[in-house]
Amino acid sequence: MKTILMVIDGCRPDALSQAKTPVIDNMIKKGSCSLNAETVSPPITLPVHFSIFTSMTPIAHNVLTNTGSPMPSSEARSIIDVAKDFGKKTAAFYSWEHFRNLSTPGALDHAHLTKSNSVKNCDIEIAESVSSYLVSDLPDFTFVYLEGTDIAGHENGWMSKEYFEAIENADKAVGVILETLASNNLSNSFNIILQSDHGGVGRKHMHDVKEVMTVLWIAYGHGIKEQHRIKQDINVIDTAPTLAMLMNIPAHHSWQGCAVREVKTNI
Repeated sequence: MKTILMVIDGCRPDALSQAKTPVIDNMIKKGSCSLNAETVSPPITLPVHFSIFTSMTPIAHNVLTNTGSPMPSSEARSIIDVAKDFGKKTAAFYSWEHFRNLSTPGALDHAHLTKSNSVKNCDIEIAESVSSYLVSDLPDFTFVYLEGTDIAGHENGWMSKEYFEAIENADKAVGVILETLASNNLSNSFNIILQSDHGGVGRKHMHDVKEVMTVLWIAYGHGIKEQHRIKQDINVIDTAPTLAMLMNIPAHHSWQGCAVREVKTNI
């Protein structure tokens, strides 16, 4: 099964009930979800993404800040690298250049950096680029990064009017991708994990408090249990093993997380 990992940066799960998110609401209804998954410390964008991709805590993968030149541990192995090792076609779409470091050189078959001049439209622009590529190239693993929510949180505050509007824009972006899959009869070819990396309080997300550490985590697609609230305690380090499970490839020996096996209908 092909997989897509979508990360909505800075999306607090408790904000979904206050914003209009029909697409994400439907994914929750027709998929498996946790609104109480946990991120890692420090809850900063690049360290958390390294934890998502390498299934290691920041102290283990050694990326502790939002640096443009990280020096990850030699033991760290990204889901992108592992997928490529097993002959999978890989792609990434993002608006923050630091994410070029999430895999080793040559592991990505396609990398697309979008530098938008519009905070409001940045997620939609990413979604449109992703949609075209999914149909034309049918990648086995695709990373999709939606940044608008985090920008709104820093500029206007988490749980502000502008923050809720950014969540609604992210929801529309996810909808663009799902509609493209549906209109091209590809919905049953892809499993999707949609998650956030951290929350936020005020205009920051530096402290280990519930509003920062609690994240959204949804599995959705063909063969995923519907209307299922996940019982397993989930940490972001469980994402890479779950993606590997869905792609039917083995987890890397260095990974610290566990696949969320209960989301599959045949388990």
